[in-house]
Amino acid sequence: MTNQEIANKLVTLLRQGQFETVYDVLFHKDAHHIEPQSEYFADIKGVEAIKAKDVAMAENIVDVEGMEVGDAIIAKDYIALPYKMNVTLKDGNKWSLDEIIVYKIENGKIVSEQFFY
Repeated sequence: MTNQEIANKLVTLLRQGQFETVYDVLFHKDAHHIEPQSEYFADIKGVEAIKAKDVAMAENIVDVEGMEVGDAIIAKDYIALPYKMNVTLKDGNKWSLDEIIVYKIENGKIVSEQFFY
């Protein structure tokens, strides 16, 4: 797949909420998740560990009120996506997320994702 095709597929799958498919289809098995602002998920290696991070996060969410995935911006081997989500947590608190995710592509697979928020 070209970087444009990867970006198109990524946006489509994320907008459909098919996160596991994103990891299974588009990510390299040794992909790297970088989120330095996070106390728990700052530096994760391997797609299975990234999936486990998503499961751990989902366990604390009782309702997703809204999710918005913006259009991809492609620059050489990078894809940047604006991403917003509003959720209700198990403790009843509301949480709003407004971030940019930058993906790096090598040899037709996403090898890293970095979250900026």
